[in-house]
Amino acid sequence: MKSISIIGSGPSGFYTAYHLLKKSPIPLNITLWEKFPVPFGLSRYGVAPDHPEVKNCEETFTQFANAYTIPSGSNNLMHKFQFIGNVQIDSEKLFKLRSIQDCVILSYGCNNDKKLGIPGENDTLGVVSSRQFVNWYNSYPENACATPEQWKGSDFWKNVKNVAIIGNGNVALDICRVLLTSNIKQYWQNTDINQASTEAIKHVSNVKIIGRRGYEQSKFTNKEFRELWELEKYGIKGNIDSKYLSNVDESKLDRAGTRRLEMVKEYMKPFDQRTKKNYKKFKPPSTFTKFWEFDYMKTPVKINKDARNNRISSITLAINKVNEMNKFVIDNSKPCIDYPIDFLITSLGYKGVNIDELGCQKHLNNIKFAGDHLATNREGQVLSSMDNKPIPGLFASGWIKTGSKGVIVSTMIDSFTVGDEVIKYLQCSATSNQQASIIDLQNTVLDSTNYKPTTWFDWLKLDAYEKKLGNPRRKIINIADMLKIIGK
Repeated sequence: MKSISIIGSGPSGFYTAYHLLKKSPIPLNITLWEKFPVPFGLSRYGVAPDHPEVKNCEETFTQFANAYTIPSGSNNLMHKFQFIGNVQIDSEKLFKLRSIQDCVILSYGCNNDKKLGIPGENDTLGVVSSRQFVNWYNSYPENACATPEQWKGSDFWKNVKNVAIIGNGNVALDICRVLLTSNIKQYWQNTDINQASTEAIKHVSNVKIIGRRGYEQSKFTNKEFRELWELEKYGIKGNIDSKYLSNVDESKLDRAGTRRLEMVKEYMKPFDQRTKKNYKKFKPPSTFTKFWEFDYMKTPVKINKDARNNRISSITLAINKVNEMNKFVIDNSKPCIDYPIDFLITSLGYKGVNIDELGCQKHLNNIKFAGDHLATNREGQVLSSMDNKPIPGLFASGWIKTGSKGVIVSTMIDSFTVGDEVIKYLQCSATSNQQASIIDLQNTVLDSTNYKPTTWFDWLKLDAYEKKLGNPRRKIINIADMLKIIGK
């Protein structure tokens, strides 16, 4: 039996484990490590609460974890699986794991933010990243000792009506949808959204989504785009200025692009003048009360704040143009413009961190980093910072390997591909560092009595508790409360 540790229990970690357990001809003992007491990572804390179908992967993960987890799994199964939560793996712990496991797979995702890098971004109240905002409405775990962030308070949001989002990918559209529907109780009543967040942001009435490039370079998908337009049935009106569509060459659009442009043209018409039934599903009320707008060809250059309270007051943007090399650059012949706003969300993508830089003893594993993700070869093997060669037995899957791009399905495909490469590696590996129990691993890796690791059975207990609190659940936010509920 070969032993594998996977760091991170989000979709990439679970899909990698799932594929290994399904496909490996070699008996495996897999341990899935997670920094929080609970599993599922991005699926639990990153997916929009009104998209429960995207979280269906959790049912698959639960089924195989229940089947293979020690000791409840059937004794005649070839493989074994164990979950160890509430443990942060750092450089030193990874170094120890590598010494007692046949293979370690890094699947811990991207937990940092890409930045604008402009004045006012880091020291202005009311400027947050999309990751921070999504974490808030998805009840991301918090430490009881942490100081509450001022922007999350209901008092802060009382006068917030105008919000700008920099970036126009699917996450930006998810946030826009949350902001403008927060006061519609029936929209969110059967979701697990953080109710304190929706109550706080209910006064928001205008959202502007700003992109550096043009309409044709929009990053969102048609599904999320249509969801925004269909909010008109709640009195939420969308708009895209026709000047951003005037130069679109329809003959060069692919099928998705053609459908997207048709969507814009139809939804911009009065309801009774639309020509296709597909755009007349829900008749809007006679009066619109909330609004969203896509804005293009602008680069943020400065965030302005009120000196009296340090809150954001406006954002300064430069006008862009397309140069002779077909690149989007600032047009210095045109003056900058200011948009008065009450809150700013930067949705530029997530950024990974190098696990080898975590902890007191750093760089013990000599892991190479490539900007915002781990450096790997085609097989998913992590490269050494010393000689750029693969580190024996160390692989990566998901966003920490590829960068924060793609949806859960693309993460699944990558995880399966890496899983196949891990199987090939193990088949060529003669040695075995079998560790049969959680206790063995904990004694080797967790050399401190301060740790309170959680198991899969602990998660099942917390899962049942959360489901009793609401439909489909009410997530426990405080880590200390989680541990108390499961009896740690």
